Amino acid sequence: MSKIIVFSKEAFEGRTAEFKNDVHNLGEKGFNDVISSIKVIGNPWVAYYDCNFAGKQRVFEEGEYATLDDKGKFSSLRVVPLDAEIELFEHVNYQGRSVTLNKETDLHNIAFSDIASSHKVKRGVWVLYEHINRQGSQLISFPGDEVPNYVPLSFNDVASHVRPLLPKP
Repeated sequence: MSKIIVFSKEAFEGRTAEFKNDVHNLGEKGFNDVISSIKVIGNPWVAYYDCNFAGKQRVFEEGEYATLDDKGKFSSLRVVPLDAEIELFEHVNYQGRSVTLNKETDLHNIAFSDIASSHKVKRGVWVLYEHINRQGSQLISFPGDEVPNYVPLSFNDVASHVRPLLPKP
């Protein structure tokens, strides 16, 4: 069973709540902009700065996070499903050369680094990174997400590394 336990203070202190399903609005649960430490069991979770899974995003994989750099900023939470497949496209609107992936990939190794301009997520949750080795800016997408144009996201032609979010074995 996957769940996230959130705390209003650092070091797992203060008020606490446990969630097993997506939370569109932490304000309705009394935890908007107050989470300061987190424990994740099972599947990874994505925390969003805004309600309804919008705004800046941060991934939390299984483990304990006693102190958060961005404490007090989260407004919604989303659990990451298992299994993964993404299709990256060279140009906007799903045009040009494409590649379908189902595992973590350094895009330099397949001659697709700094090329992608759109994508479709068929299964799983994916993190696209600006640089290799999971470095730089991130773009996170969920199953069914179709992103026709990276330009408005300031992510056009910059992805160098991608990986599905899966629980630790």
